[in-house]
Formats: sequence, structure tokens, C-alpha cells
Amino acid sequence: MQIANIPKITFNKISRRKNHEHVRNSTRYLLNPDSPFAVKEAYINLRTSLLFCMVADKSRSCRTFAITSANPSEGKSVTSANVAVSLAMLGKKTLLIDADMRRPTQNKIWGIKSKGGLCDLLANIDNCAVNELKEIPLSIICTGTIPPNPSELLSSDNMKTFIDVISTQYDYIIIDTPPINSVADARIISKIVDGVVIVARSGKITGNDFINSVNVIREAGGNICGTVINGVGSKADRSHNYYRNYKRYGYGYYRYKSKYYYTRNYYKYGGNYYNNYYYSSDNNSESSKDNEKSKK
Repeated sequence: MQIANIPKITFNKISRRKNHEHVRNSTRYLLNPDSPFAVKEAYINLRTSLLFCMVADKSRSCRTFAITSANPSEGKSVTSANVAVSLAMLGKKTLLIDADMRRPTQNKIWGIKSKGGLCDLLANIDNCAVNELKEIPLSIICTGTIPPNPSELLSSDNMKTFIDVISTQYDYIIIDTPPINSVADARIISKIVDGVVIVARSGKITGNDFINSVNVIREAGGNICGTVINGVGSKADRSHNYYRNYKRYGYGYYRYKSKYYYTRNYYKYGGNYYNNYYYSSDNNSESSKDNEKSKK
């Protein structure tokens, strides 16, 4: 089921770098006041579709989503970030997790430089920094140290326990996963989330690749919520000119800064997960007292 079409975003005077990085100046792809009207509306439609998605047994609505794609470079990471932004703008406490341990992207998109991440937590080697935005209730967990065994970490009991615990503290959780046709990581995660969203880039993905990605998720027991067609041509732009007089009908999109406000650590102690709040370099003088309480 197709649940959204994301228009292609174009920029004037794009600077070309010699090295072909996966993400170039990715902050500009985040929803903000300068985003095209069609893009804003597309993510609102996508958000609305996800709010009505149900778990496999239809007992409740989905709260944890894995966003993947059939192949690399189809826009799943930017889509994950903007879906999280869109949900947080409703006032929903949202967590964005970068579970692409082979080619992490969210730290580049948001300009986050924290060291500890999901990999460090699952491997029990370091704390997991949770980066929180000031403007909206959105938190971000980056990958952290890239491990030699991503599939083993994602299929571990630590991962299942972490998702179970963290899901009680957030309204929605968005997990950015690797391409499903490339590695088994997304297949593993699809079994522990409520729903899976497949991002397909228009004009790039083949029918066989898409069918294979759907079959892989279904064989793993994942619940497919729908497909997002990314990079759709702007033929419909003229129809959106009808709404040009509604520019002052603000959506409240925020401009995102490269620095996050404060971070907090999730760490494993005595077999249970606790959280320890501490401020970053902006407020180094303030530290949490939860550390002592959690050790009791």
C-alpha cells in the first residue's frame, strides 16, 4: 500500500564536493520554514497515515516504526528524520534511532558529535547519549561506535529489552535501518517493531528489488505499514499554486541548529536499564543526581 509521495527537493547553486559523501549539507533536507509547500504537505500526509496504522493483530495502533529501503541511496534516512520531526510537531514525544550500523547518517543530518550511541549500549561498552532538541519533543540516538558485528548486536536480547523499555517513555519511536536487500539488519529489526515502512526512490528502484524487499519483511514476520515513493517529479507543483495565498497559515516549522541542547545517558547496570541526565558543554556545571539513585 502506497501511503505517501515525497516530491523531489531541488536547490540552486549546490556546491559540489570532490569526495562523494552519502549526505551533503543534509540539514537543508529537514522540514523547516523554507521547505516547499508540497514537501510539507507530503510529510503531513505520511504522518497521518502512520497515525492510523495498526499492529498485525489489529489490537492497537503502531508506535514503533522501522523505516528501510530496498537499496541504498533511496532517501530512507532523511525520510526517517522528517517523519520524526513531523510527529514531534504534534507534541508527541518522539525518539529517532539510527540503527544503520554500517553506514550511519543521522549524526550527519543533525550535526551531532556525541560519542556514545546505540552500538555502545548494546555491546555494554559505553553509555548511550540521547540528544534532545529544544524546540520540539524530539530525541535522537545515533549509532555510536561502528561495530564489526551489527547483525549480532541487533538480534541480541539487549536490543529487544532496550526497545521494550524505551517504548514506555516515548509516544513514537522511529528507527532508521539499513537497506533490506543489502544486509539482514532491517529484517531482524522488523520483528521487534510494530510496523515497517519501505522507502522507494522514484525512477531508481526496480520492480524485482521492491518485490524482494516486501517478501523478505513478510517472511521475517514484519508488519508492512506501506510504501513511501520518494523523489517524485514536480508535475503537481502548479496545483499547489492555488494555496500560495495561504503562506501565512503557518505550520510552525522550526529551524534546526547543529548543536543539541542537552544529552542524557542510557546505560545498563545490574541487568536493568536506567537513565542518567547530564548537560553538555553548554551546562557542564549541572550534573544529574540520578546516577547515585540508579545504582541503589
